[in-house]
Amino acid sequence: MHDEIRKFYLEGEMAETKIVETRERIVMHLENMMRDYGFVPSIDNEPQFTLDYNPEAESFSFKLTVYGVKVDKEKAWQVSGMTSGKEIPKYSPLVK
Repeated sequence: MHDEIRKFYLEGEMAETKIVETRERIVMHLENMMRDYGFVPSIDNEPQFTLDYNPEAESFSFKLTVYGVKVDKEKAWQVSGMTSGKEIPKYSPLVK
């Protein structure tokens, strides 16, 4: 399984307002990009988020790293993630 784990990262700058909400949106965006390539999040490896403040620009530069495990592209959208080599299925409510 180790050779199937890949690091996905995103770098950029953001204003100093609503950092927590922005972080969550960036994580979701990066996970969706991973799924397009056939990877699902590795639940054993938490996303890493680093912020550095730039006082001249009054903004934060960030780097976000998420680790993914290779599955096929179709299955990537049906699996929530993987932990200890086991797939965690996505919850989908029954249609009434």
